[in-house]
Amino acid sequence: MSKKKKLLIGGAVGILTVGLVFGGIKAYEYYQAKELVLTYEDITFPNIKVNEKDVSEISKANLELVLKEEVEGLESRLIEVKIDDQTFSKTLKELGFVASEDVNELTDEIFALGKDLEILEQAKRIEAAPVVEYTIEYSYDESLVDEWIQSIAQQLYVDKEEPTFKMVSAGNFEVTEGHAGYSIDADAIKEQVKTALNEVSAETIEVTAEGIVDKQAKDPELLKSVNYKISTYSSSFPVGIPRSKNVELATSKINKTLLMPGDEFSYTDKVSPVIYSNGYVDATIFVNAQPVNGVGGGICQVSSTLYNTVLLAGIMPTERRNHSLQVGYVPVGLDATMAENAIDFKFVNTLDYPIYINAYTSGGTLTIEFWSNEDALDGVTYKPQVKQVGQNKYQTYLLGYDTNGSLVYNEYIDTSTYK
Repeated sequence: MSKKKKLLIGGAVGILTVGLVFGGIKAYEYYQAKELVLTYEDITFPNIKVNEKDVSEISKANLELVLKEEVEGLESRLIEVKIDDQTFSKTLKELGFVASEDVNELTDEIFALGKDLEILEQAKRIEAAPVVEYTIEYSYDESLVDEWIQSIAQQLYVDKEEPTFKMVSAGNFEVTEGHAGYSIDADAIKEQVKTALNEVSAETIEVTAEGIVDKQAKDPELLKSVNYKISTYSSSFPVGIPRSKNVELATSKINKTLLMPGDEFSYTDKVSPVIYSNGYVDATIFVNAQPVNGVGGGICQVSSTLYNTVLLAGIMPTERRNHSLQVGYVPVGLDATMAENAIDFKFVNTLDYPIYINAYTSGGTLTIEFWSNEDALDGVTYKPQVKQVGQNKYQTYLLGYDTNGSLVYNEYIDTSTYK
């Protein structure tokens, strides 16, 4: 055999040998890939998660079971609304839960993931194990949330009832306590629940809120403290004339007034409107320092008598004007006039206790009493002092004396000037 033929045969053998080796390697790689793929034939690929739960390398049946449990967990998610010391709860199912994925369809999709690839590609995917995440979300019926929270609001709502207070006899009072009102901010709670439901989880949702207490304007316990007449003043008026009717009517309008600490009393608000249709009649009034006939004449005797009762209770007026002329039913400097929409007599209850005004007329005598608590004046006795400081000009002071007769209060009120 020639040398050239030997070289050709040797080269062919070499190429064949390399080909066989390379082919053998590829066959071995394919064999190994197929073996790997076969191990995942009946289970899911690695690194697959659903709602952060690992569902890799499990059978299709187990995968379906896990997905069903996940949906059931979401469906049975508890929503608790805690308002003060009461708790109300519902599950997502009761609020119209609908899963975003069908369990059977998602099972098929996850189980088939990557298995449509060629053997070698499947093997590469299995070995690389890229993370694949699925999310099962849900929706709910917002109208059912609204209805639920609204039903809670209706269940908890309490209408406020103010206490009642009345004098059943001199010095004896009857108090019904009533109760505070209670409600919730339903709209705010609805938004809290909906915001929490937007986070996909099976964990219990807790929404907390405080009820809204509508406090009573009058404290029943303070009302119960009224037990003592702290001041009283009387003035006389002629009976059987039109003026007496106005005095009696105005007296009835301020009677039974209850002033809590800090409340302001307005005489004008109480007796107005001073018109015929409100029961007032014509009698003598002062206009430009002249006595004339006018509707409501005599009602200033009530405001003046009230003024003296106020001073004896140690309370300073916040608004007071004297008449243009001196009057005969109270001492000079101690009268208080009113003119609708122009002049008022006002004072504020500056005591720590309520004041109940008991006002009445009998046989030509007008009496106004202030009832409060026996400790309201702290043992101080008050009385006004009037000093003449000029022709028809008088300064009024309020003095207070302790139980030993010592002067402990001396306050200037105002100056009255008469024509």
